[in-house]
Amino acid sequence: MRRTLGVCLLVSLLAGQPFAYGADRSVAAQWGDETLAAIEKSFAMPERSLYALEIGAGVKKPRPGWIWDASVQLGALSAAARLDPKTYLSHVRAYAVALRSYRTIHNDRPGLDVNPPPKPSDRYYDDNAWISYALLEAYELTRDPKDLALALDAYRFTMSGEDDAQGGGIYWHEDRPTSKNACSSGPAMLAALKLHALTGEQAYLDTAKRLYDWTRKHLQDANGLVSDSVAVPAGKIDGAKYTYNSATLLRAACILHRVTHDKAYLDEAQRVARAAEKRFIRASDGVITGSGKLAVKLVEAFLELYETDHDDHWRQVVGKSLTALHQHRNADGWYAQDWQAPPPSDAKPIRLIDQSAAARAYWVAAEHGVEVRP
Repeated sequence: MRRTLGVCLLVSLLAGQPFAYGADRSVAAQWGDETLAAIEKSFAMPERSLYALEIGAGVKKPRPGWIWDASVQLGALSAAARLDPKTYLSHVRAYAVALRSYRTIHNDRPGLDVNPPPKPSDRYYDDNAWISYALLEAYELTRDPKDLALALDAYRFTMSGEDDAQGGGIYWHEDRPTSKNACSSGPAMLAALKLHALTGEQAYLDTAKRLYDWTRKHLQDANGLVSDSVAVPAGKIDGAKYTYNSATLLRAACILHRVTHDKAYLDEAQRVARAAEKRFIRASDGVITGSGKLAVKLVEAFLELYETDHDDHWRQVVGKSLTALHQHRNADGWYAQDWQAPPPSDAKPIRLIDQSAAARAYWVAAEHGVEVRP
């Protein structure tokens, strides 16, 4: 993998940053390494410092990944850089800079589009929440004020999608205000909590609490799991259950408990986690079922709970799941869209987000000392 910063500069930049693994890096970190190396080799668009949406069968000309895909890839690089800044910080810096090309102004409001312009505007509130959080993670490493500024653009755009219809909540798409979605309110909570941690501003904490309360009141089932969305103005609930919607509520509850010391948040986090484990973990091998780009959010949430209640059960759940996942690669090291699915064939394109999700999961697991078995 390319290195664009010298060792002396890195030492200066990384003063006070987390420990960097050497040759004795964990197995999870090794798996993260191999996945990011494969992404770098096959998906990198070096002329633009971006990564391609997909490669392989039927892909004649690479095009940049969607901004949601980019948020997962940037998150994978940031998680890697927290443990191995010497190798990965330069990649975080370069990619965060390149993502500025997605910034657009529409309806007199800046935000990030699904792809760089010129093109008709197509901006999603959930995409902007996810990329805001990823950019805030990057900013914690780079300390580049332009990374923070872009994260704030994305966050403010996300919050512009909140109104009083259905009691609050955030729409899904800027120009199609027909539903309030858990996938918008969830990552917005996390971005608000990250901004509160960075700035100490009470307004961000208040926003996170408001979105958390709205999600619980309007989209959470009695068993703790979170439904997909509520239609506007009809009010009909789409009761589909996806890993990432319950995961963001779980993760936000953990952080809110640590910030406020209110035990009710911890009790709720543990309740949601138990329900998610029952619903989404395959009994035969422990793998998290469903789309990997969503399942990685549950990995993060389980490990957030481990950091909150110190119950090693959650690390064990993650370790077993990722051990099973690593056995689902094809001969080229690529992962399928769904973590429980057979390895992908050569007949369909290989997508960036499916590989980035695995890389992010491995590196976050390594950060938390999760044991996986080759």
